[in-house]
Amino acid sequence: MTTQAQSKQNEQQLDEQQVIDYLMQNPDFFLRNSLLLADMEIPHETGTAVSLIERQVFLLREKNRHFDQKLREMVDAVHDNQRLNSSLQRLAINLFMNDGLDDVIAMVNNELRNELGTDCSVIRLLTEDKALLEKQPERYLLKSDEQLDSFGKLIDEKRIQCGRMTDEQIAFLFQDDCQIIGSAAVIPLADAETYGVIGLGSKDEQRYHPGMGTDFLQQLADLVSAAMKPHL
Repeated sequence: MTTQAQSKQNEQQLDEQQVIDYLMQNPDFFLRNSLLLADMEIPHETGTAVSLIERQVFLLREKNRHFDQKLREMVDAVHDNQRLNSSLQRLAINLFMNDGLDDVIAMVNNELRNELGTDCSVIRLLTEDKALLEKQPERYLLKSDEQLDSFGKLIDEKRIQCGRMTDEQIAFLFQDDCQIIGSAAVIPLADAETYGVIGLGSKDEQRYHPGMGTDFLQQLADLVSAAMKPHL
């Protein structure tokens, strides 16, 4: 670019900035020059020209659509939180009237599957008793099973794990309860030590993901852990 061309571009940029500054300092400019406002045309993405007023109306409509979408998302989030809180309250009341471990597990699975619409839910308890494992393989996992290592530090750190799982992890945790799982959450049941896990499975690959909030899942784990402890 020649020096003359560069100088011309700088002058143009300076002039544009001066116009911007002037309009910012004189917001009533177009009120005093309404005919100019009506006659001004600006390029449109389609190649046609529209008046400044039409362009402003278009931008305002776009902003309204954006804010309307955000408002809908906020309302949906509020409703979802209310639904989850109601679920925890209902489950807590039911668990007060439990008749044993079988009853607790049935109540939790019923709430998760029928009230919250979870595609798949399982509760697996950890044991070192191989006879108990052979008697109820659908309920117990061997605490020393090396396959638990595939879930990382879930057991040691009592940490909720969400995301996609391997076929081996799904088969180990869910066994025959679910055939198609796109994503899952594994929730430790614990007090001083971990004594079991809740497995939640979804056909939706994005339903459970590493970046999701886990407050509800932790509250669920605390509630179920407290209800189970007297029976273990």
